[in-house]
Amino acid sequence: MFFKVAQQGQNKIWQYIVGVVAVALGAMVGQIPLGVVLLSGREDSPLNQENWENAVNSADFETLGINSNVGLVLMLLSFVGALIAMLLIMKPLHKRSAKTVITSRSSIDWSRVFFAFFAWFGLNLATEAVMFALDPGNYTWQFDLNMFLPLLAISLFILPLQTSIEEIFTRGYLMQGIGLGTKSRIIPLVITSVLFGVLHLSNPEVRAFGTGIMMSYYIGVGLMLGILTIMDDGLELALGIHAATNIYGATLVTFKSSALQTAAMWSVGYVNINVMVFGLLVAATLFILLCKWKYGWGSFSKLVSPIENWYGNDEVVLEENLIDKIE
Repeated sequence: MFFKVAQQGQNKIWQYIVGVVAVALGAMVGQIPLGVVLLSGREDSPLNQENWENAVNSADFETLGINSNVGLVLMLLSFVGALIAMLLIMKPLHKRSAKTVITSRSSIDWSRVFFAFFAWFGLNLATEAVMFALDPGNYTWQFDLNMFLPLLAISLFILPLQTSIEEIFTRGYLMQGIGLGTKSRIIPLVITSVLFGVLHLSNPEVRAFGTGIMMSYYIGVGLMLGILTIMDDGLELALGIHAATNIYGATLVTFKSSALQTAAMWSVGYVNINVMVFGLLVAATLFILLCKWKYGWGSFSKLVSPIENWYGNDEVVLEENLIDKIE
């Protein structure tokens, strides 16, 4: 059904190329305020060229004399611009509503979004509690109410826009487009998962822990969210999980190499990336099985089944019925 709703509109290759360019331009426009702030403060920065570039790449805005909350908002504006562009182009470019890149249902199922959010957030909390019990000395309490309250507002009202555009663009727009072009579900699942990893190549975690292990992590996340999207015929579960992951990382526990350098409640001194990847594998498997049971999904063979040309067939049936009536 998720691929069926996409067939309501026009899906030529050139339209997707224009769509991708439009989203990229939207992101670039949203990035202008951050660029202006960084460049304007460069002359007065006490850092030398190399250290200044390292500070920018690590998203550690406080090193540049910029409040971390202000820096986070400036960084998120790029995603806001991309999201606005994505939503605006759907009707004029593809002749279908923006809702069709989010869900196959008549409206977005917010109960699914919130279920995924709280279930995944709770799973993160439980895992963190175990890690804390095993090594409490690895955690540093750094709560600052004056910094945390604005951070909480940013995390609840702006950060979900960033996670939403990543899902809508990769597992909505591109997955549907590649699926319709290849008549396959498994091909867009693999391609968008790899692309999801590539889009995170510039994250500071990659430089800190290594490209191989972090690409395994990000591609693994992409596969989990892609499987949920295909099996559930919508992005709702993926939207909830992605928002929970980033809000958790922004407000509760952060670490030095995180892409989200915020005034979270705790900071962690050491991250065992191998344990993190293994934990993702276990958590993803359990969550997918939970959703299969909760929402009554069918066989996972759906992931490798071909995509039928429903609307083409419907038009043939309608034409045949019209001929029968005339006769």
